[in-house]
Amino acid sequence: MHHGKWSAAVVLVSAAMALATSAHAAEANVHSCIATAKDVRAALDAGKTSPNYEAAMSQRNQGLLACNAGFYDRGVAHYAVALHLLAADARAQAKN
Repeated sequence: MHHGKWSAAVVLVSAAMALATSAHAAEANVHSCIATAKDVRAALDAGKTSPNYEAAMSQRNQGLLACNAGFYDRGVAHYAVALHLLAADARAQAKN
């Protein structure tokens, strides 16, 4: 059962990254990396109790590495996944 949840999470993250990459690839640059990194930092600061915090932090770290290497589209895509993970938690908490 645990393996099934992990597989579903991998598929979801991959799909989110593909969507984010296609949406931002044409416009991603150093400025979009910096701006999105700030958004992710604010979301991480606000979501420290999120069950997805570690996964979001991992995506943030991968985004930082990609942006620093000049792969701006990949960096922005990782940041988008981090934001998605934290936003999903915020929506779930708001429903309760």
